[in-house]
Amino acid sequence: MSHLKERKEKNCLNCQTEVVGRYCHNCGQENLEPKETVWHLVQHFFNDITHFDGKFFSTVKYLMRKPGFLSKEYMAGRRMSYLNPIRMYVFTSAIFFIILFSLKRPEDMVGSEKKEKAQSLSQLKERQARLTREIAEEKDDDDRQDLQTSLNHNRMETSMILKIYGDSTKKTFSKTELGDLLMTAYNDSLAKSGISLADRNRITQVVNTINHPTTNRNFFGLHEGDYKSVEEYDSSERVLPDSLRDGWMKRATMHRLITLNNQYEDDPRRFKEHLIENIFHSFPKILFVSLPIFAMLLNIMYFRHKQYLYVDHGIFTIHVYCATFILLLVYMLLGRLENVFSWTWFHVVVDILIFGIIVYMFIYLYKAMRGFYGQDRTKTFLKYFLVGCMASFINIILLLIFLFISVISI
Repeated sequence: MSHLKERKEKNCLNCQTEVVGRYCHNCGQENLEPKETVWHLVQHFFNDITHFDGKFFSTVKYLMRKPGFLSKEYMAGRRMSYLNPIRMYVFTSAIFFIILFSLKRPEDMVGSEKKEKAQSLSQLKERQARLTREIAEEKDDDDRQDLQTSLNHNRMETSMILKIYGDSTKKTFSKTELGDLLMTAYNDSLAKSGISLADRNRITQVVNTINHPTTNRNFFGLHEGDYKSVEEYDSSERVLPDSLRDGWMKRATMHRLITLNNQYEDDPRRFKEHLIENIFHSFPKILFVSLPIFAMLLNIMYFRHKQYLYVDHGIFTIHVYCATFILLLVYMLLGRLENVFSWTWFHVVVDILIFGIIVYMFIYLYKAMRGFYGQDRTKTFLKYFLVGCMASFINIILLLIFLFISVISI
C-alpha cells in the first residue's frame, strides 16, 4: 500500500470504473492522487525493494526446507504469499550465471602446454627391451597385441634413427619428432609396396591419425592432413575412388576445421578460450531447453494422475531448477572461500558443508517428487531414478549439440 493521499473522487484514473474502497476492482490500480514528490518516489523505490526481498527470502526458505511444498501451494491457488516461479527462475538463474562467469573465466581454464619429454637412442632401446619382456609375461591376448604394436613402432623409430643419424648419435627426440620418423618409415614401406598414390596418401593419413596424434589434429580427433585450404582438400577428395571419399558430414566438418586451423594456427590457445567461452555461455540455453523436456518426462511418469497438467509439472520443474541454482551457488561460494583462508579448521568445516550440499543436491529431487506427488517411497525412488537417467542422457545430447554449434560459430 502506498503512502500517498487517497483521492476523494471514486472514478479509476486508469480505466474510469467506479471504485469501491481503495483499489479498482476492474484493473487493480490504487485510487491515489497522481502528483508525487521526490520523497514519495524514494519511498516507493525502497518499499518495492524490501517487498521483493521479503517475498524472495521467505520463498527460498520454503523452497530449500520443504521440497515440493511451493509447487503444491501454486497448484492449490495460494500464490500471493510467494514469489512467482517464473520471476524466481529468471532472478536465480541470472545471479547464478553472473557469479559463475565472474568466478570461472575461459582464459583461466586453458592450461599451459606440457613440455614434451625427449628420449635418446639408448632410452628407446631400453624401452624396446622392456616391451619384449612384458610381451613374454603378458597373458591377455588383447594386451599382448597392444604391446606388440608399441614394440613394432619402437623398432621402426629406432631403425630410422640408426639410418639417418647413426648408432653413436647423442641427439634426443621429442614425441613429435618420433612421430615424424615413424611416418617416414611407413612412407618408405608403402612406396615399396606398389600401391597407387591416392591409396598410399589415404593410408598414410589414417596411420598418421592413429600413430601421430600431435600433428594436425583437431579437438574431435579428426585429421586435417597437410591441407592449407578447403580447395586443396576438395581437390584431394576428387582424385580418390568413391569408396575412400569422406561422407557429406565429415566433409562439411573438415571444411570448417580447415578454416579454423588457418584462422587460429598461430594461436591455438585463443581457439580454446573462445571454445570454452562459447560452451560456458551455452549452459543457460541448455538448461532453458531442457526445462520443458524434464517437465515432459515427469508428465510421462505420472500420466495416470490426471489431476496434474503439463503446466503443473512445469512449475514443479522450475522450482527444482531454482533450488539447484541456489545450491550450486552456495557450493561455488564456499569453494571460493576455502581458497581465501588457510585455517585448517575452516577448511574442515567448509569441506563438511560442501559434502552436505552435494548429498542434498542428489536427494533434493527425490524429496521434492515425494512432497509434490505424494506417492510412497518405493514408487517415488523408482521414478526418481528413471527420470534422473533419462534427463542425464538428454542433457548430454544437448551438450553435444551446443558444443557442435559452439565450434561452428567461433
